[in-house]
Amino acid sequence: MVKSSFLKALDKAGEYIDKGFDQSDSQLTDRAFSALDKLAARKTIRDQDAVLLHYFRANAFNNRQHEAGLVRSWQWESEYLQSELLELRKAVRHKGFEKLDPIRRCQILTNLGCKLNSVGRPVEALHYWDKACAIEARFAMALFNKGLGLLSYADSVSDLGHSQLIAAQAHDNFVAGTAPDAVHESAENAALVPHFTERAAYISEQLNVASANQNLAEDHSLGRSTTEKAYRRWCLEKRLFLNPMNDLGAYSIAATDSLVLPSITLPINKGGATLPTVFGLFNQLKQEFTTARLFLFEGMTADKAHFADKGVKLTNTLDYPSYGVNIEKVRQAYRMTYALFDKIAFFLNHYLELGIQAKRVYFHSIWYKPKGNPKPLLPFFLDRENWPLRGLFWLSKDLYDPEFQAATEPEAETLAQLRHHLEHKYCQIHEDWGVTFVDPKDAETEEVGLHIGRHEFEAKALRLIGLARAAIIYLCLAVHREERLKEDISHASFSMPMIVGTWDDKWKL
Repeated sequence: MVKSSFLKALDKAGEYIDKGFDQSDSQLTDRAFSALDKLAARKTIRDQDAVLLHYFRANAFNNRQHEAGLVRSWQWESEYLQSELLELRKAVRHKGFEKLDPIRRCQILTNLGCKLNSVGRPVEALHYWDKACAIEARFAMALFNKGLGLLSYADSVSDLGHSQLIAAQAHDNFVAGTAPDAVHESAENAALVPHFTERAAYISEQLNVASANQNLAEDHSLGRSTTEKAYRRWCLEKRLFLNPMNDLGAYSIAATDSLVLPSITLPINKGGATLPTVFGLFNQLKQEFTTARLFLFEGMTADKAHFADKGVKLTNTLDYPSYGVNIEKVRQAYRMTYALFDKIAFFLNHYLELGIQAKRVYFHSIWYKPKGNPKPLLPFFLDRENWPLRGLFWLSKDLYDPEFQAATEPEAETLAQLRHHLEHKYCQIHEDWGVTFVDPKDAETEEVGLHIGRHEFEAKALRLIGLARAAIIYLCLAVHREERLKEDISHASFSMPMIVGTWDDKWKL
């Protein structure tokens, strides 16, 4: 098959990227960017070629990371990494992505997973590695990197039992990636087999993998009623339980929100007889999240109108509007979920003793000093070796803020606009599946408010609540890491475990 001039030029840009990486030559990376810019300026580009442009640009930004010596650095802020994440996400979200060769799609998904994991976001990284394995179950680089991500995740959780089950899954991924039928896209990657064979053997020496996997697969009750079982099964499938086990799959062992804060160490002079406030803050975060999740489930799965809708007279506007308690539950779930991020920032400000005034605490800005262009990080976060806390920092970049224009999530502004109109203006959700998100400032006709199809709105609500779940898990892991850091520097202290005096389910009226 004769390659088009576009693909030939793209191959040349790829050569510049590969050689630039191998030789740490910034001039070759410059040539790559120049070639990619010329290709992007062409009037007509096939969808699948547009995806490849995003992928190659991501690789070029990865070169910049290496050239700056930041790949294994604890430096939190990086414009190159931010650009790389954005390009990879644009590639995955592009309509031409499905037109690519399966192995190329696996490569892009694997790289995106690796970048998210590198900044402390294993929950989302696992999602992309699993998507790669869904395309090609034997794709070695996805299996290897998933195993590495699982090991980092296992080391970060405070529950020893959970840690062992996660490590066992890491072992299984290493074994699958080193199997004779594993798919390696290059000889360089195939050469990694001996290394990961050793990693798998080491885990099996330290852990009874078969027993751990048996425990993971055991059947656990999903409840008594048909409705409760359906709810818990839905949460498992969507990976929405506040439980690290749910990131391993839809195992019934994960069908509870068992995530809790680790023991909190306080100086004796700050103790007293009361539990630290952070426990109450975390309880409220969990309660609001699980309530939003229930509203989302009920709104998305309802098959009949709610009795409260009877007799509520509404004008038929002839544009297939979606009204009723069920869609209002989805709206409320979206609003509640979005509000959780600033409450996470409030938690961090209190727990880390950042000293920011309460009225100035926002999830996107809590990391920075109030003045500067660009605003510098607070001293507390500079090079701090807390992987999941850095994950929260990078997750904050997925949310749009007008003072921080750059975001690593292509839909960040859309999600923020949607929230703003739900809270303060007018957002019309339509039953017509052909309706797409319409911002009044972009509409050709004079529209009032935002207009979006119900299916698209529900999809965005699901994406948002998944992001909030990840944030709450990272918050818990970050506290665990901070408590570890305190162990070596604090002796005049005592530990307050959250398991003391847990609230009984019968009291939740």
